[in-house]
Amino acid sequence: MSRQPARRKLPRSTEVHVCPDGACLFWPASRWQALQQRLLARHLAYVGRSPLYTGRIHRTGRGGLTQLASLPTTSREQLMQAGSRAYACAPEAVREWVTTSGTTGKPLRVPLTAADMHRLAVNEAVALNIAGIHAGDTLLIAVAFDRMFVAGLAYWLGAQRLGAACVRAGPTYATDASALAALVADYRRPFLLTVPSLLAGSLTGADTPPELAAIISIAEPVRRADLSPNALSTRLGQHFHAPVLSTCAATETCTTFAEGPQCRGGHLNPRLAVVEILDAEGQPVPQGETGEVVVTPLGVQGMPLLRFRTGDLAALYTAPCTCGRTTPRLGPVVARKQQRLKVGGVSLFPGTISEWLQGVTAVADFLIVAQQDYDLSDRITLHVALHRSTESLRQRIRQQARTILRSPANIIFTSGQAVRELQRQANPRKPARFWDLRPPQI
Repeated sequence: MSRQPARRKLPRSTEVHVCPDGACLFWPASRWQALQQRLLARHLAYVGRSPLYTGRIHRTGRGGLTQLASLPTTSREQLMQAGSRAYACAPEAVREWVTTSGTTGKPLRVPLTAADMHRLAVNEAVALNIAGIHAGDTLLIAVAFDRMFVAGLAYWLGAQRLGAACVRAGPTYATDASALAALVADYRRPFLLTVPSLLAGSLTGADTPPELAAIISIAEPVRRADLSPNALSTRLGQHFHAPVLSTCAATETCTTFAEGPQCRGGHLNPRLAVVEILDAEGQPVPQGETGEVVVTPLGVQGMPLLRFRTGDLAALYTAPCTCGRTTPRLGPVVARKQQRLKVGGVSLFPGTISEWLQGVTAVADFLIVAQQDYDLSDRITLHVALHRSTESLRQRIRQQARTILRSPANIIFTSGQAVRELQRQANPRKPARFWDLRPPQI
C-alpha cells in the first residue's frame, strides 16, 4: 500500500473579524449592563401581552435587572399547559412554527414572527462569528432542517447574515467518514457544525481525516464541569486536528451561548438575554457553582418568556476571557434536572455514563435506557455497539460499568444499526443517547 503524502496545512488568520452585531460583547461591563437594563424594562412591558403572565407581573418603578429576582419563573410544564395562551402575537403575524425536540416530554410548539426571525439571524450570526466564521467562509451544516427543527434554520439565517456560504449537508454526512471527506474536499477548510457523537464513526480507519477549520458542536457538551475538554472532544480534536467548540441554546428562548477557540465556555449576548443560575429553592448560586440555567430572552414577540427554567444544570463564569469579550460565559450543561438517576442507592446523571462510554475508543455507539425498578430506584440498560467485539473487551466494559453504577450493569452488546434504530425510537428529531422510560415525575 502506498503511503499518502502529508497534508499541507493551509494558512488561516487567527484574527476574527467581529461582526457589528457582536460588538457589544466587547463593551465594558457597565455599558452593556446599562443597555441590558433598558432592554429588560422594555421586555417586561411587552411580556404582559401574553395571557400566561396576565396578573402575574406587578411592575414597580422603572423595572429592570433589580426587579427580575422578585418576579415568577416559568417552567416547561407551565408552557405546555398554557398552549396558545403563552403567545403574545396575532395568528397572522406568525412566519414560522418550530417545536422543541421533546427530549424530556411532549414537543412544544413555538411561533416566530418576522421580528423573531430577524432576532434569530442576529443571534446565530454572533454565535458563529465567535466561533471564527466571517464573510467568505463556508459552513457545512450537518444537522436536520426538517421536522420543525429550529437549529438548522437558525444556523442558515446566521450564516447568511454574516455573508458566509452554507452547505446544507444534513446529519448523515457526519456519520459517514468517506462521504464527509469527499464533501469537505470540495471546499477550502470549511467549518463543520454537527452533533459531536455523530462523528464517532469517523475516528477509526487509516484514511486521512478531512481538513476542517473547526468543529462546532450542538446538543452535547464538549467540556467537563471544570471547563477542560471531555473525552469525546479530545478524540475529535486529535483526529481532525481542529478546535472543537460548543454552542448551547434552547428552542424556547432562541438564544445561543457560543464559544471561540480562545474561550472556555459560551458567551452571553447581552442584547438578547438575561441569564441566572438558581438553586433548587430558586435562589442565585455563587459564581462558578452549578445550578439551573434560567433565561429571560429579550426582544421576542411570538412567545415572550420571563425567567424560563431550562432544566439544564450548568455554571456561569464572569472572570475575564482571553478572547477579550466581557460578557459572562456559560459552562457545559452537566446534566438535566429531570434526568437524575437513582441506581443502587447512588444518584448520578446520564452524562456521567455518556462521558465514560465516549472515552472508550472501542465503543462505536450506545444508548442508555432508564426504567423504574421500584420506588426511589431505577434500572439502567446499556445498548452498546463495539467496533470489534471480543469477550475480553466485553468483560472489561462490564467491570467498568459496575464501578460507575456501583452495581452490576445490564449491558446488551449489539450492532451499530440496532443502536441507531433504538435512538430513532427514543427521539426521531435528533440522535438520542438517553431514553427515559420512567413514569413522568409529578
